[in-house]
Amino acid sequence: MYKNFPLLWHLAIRELKIRYKSPFLGFLWMFLLPLSMVLIFKIVFSVIVKVPIPEYPFFIFLTLGVFPWNYLGMSISAAVTALVDNEVLIKKVYFPRQIIPLSIVLGNLINFLISNLIILFFIFLFHIPVSKFIYLLPLVILLETLLISGLVLLFSSLQVKYRDIKFFVEILLLFWFYISPVFYPLNLVAQVSDKFLEYYLLNPLASLITLYRMAYLKDYHKLLPHGVSWPYLIIYPTVFSIIICFLGNLVFSKMQRTFADNL
Repeated sequence: MYKNFPLLWHLAIRELKIRYKSPFLGFLWMFLLPLSMVLIFKIVFSVIVKVPIPEYPFFIFLTLGVFPWNYLGMSISAAVTALVDNEVLIKKVYFPRQIIPLSIVLGNLINFLISNLIILFFIFLFHIPVSKFIYLLPLVILLETLLISGLVLLFSSLQVKYRDIKFFVEILLLFWFYISPVFYPLNLVAQVSDKFLEYYLLNPLASLITLYRMAYLKDYHKLLPHGVSWPYLIIYPTVFSIIICFLGNLVFSKMQRTFADNL
């Protein structure tokens, strides 16, 4: 894959150019879409349904949930049909097929990295002290990227043979969104029961989104529910992401033998 990185980079940049070339506002939509989502959630969950986040501005809290979620959601949604959409390219030229779905992940990673600059801007704008855990940020981004990469390899390869996978993924993403702490904190989940929180934390995105908030917001780790340690929030998604990445690549490698027959 390292030898084919120039091709991976080219396809990722091409994907971004195609996505934002036609719209009038162009690349501004990279930031306007997630920010619009943040503003909608702020109105709903701070005015209509009041989610208790007294320690930090709710806008910042939401941004640190919505932006990571958008990175995952947009990558998986776009990549699941990537192989089918590029049928002509796959049949015409030989190259590692993994590059096609992974180029979408890379394109969204570039988008997400730029979005983190927007997050820093708002943190300084609201005069919020930066956390001592800021050094964890590269690790958290890496873990989320591994998780996304494994899932897009898995789903995109299965989609070639089983064309219903994209509909399953849509349902999965909707369900996954609401069981992830995008617009509510972990301590709200802990109020249900300790056992429920234990099962809830099996969702790796629960740990990753919490780690993003820990990395940016000073003393956020002090708000973790009783019994939840920040080392666990690192270790579990690390193991989970590596396993999913390995599994996704394994399934992809086996399924690609039948791509020519099913495309």
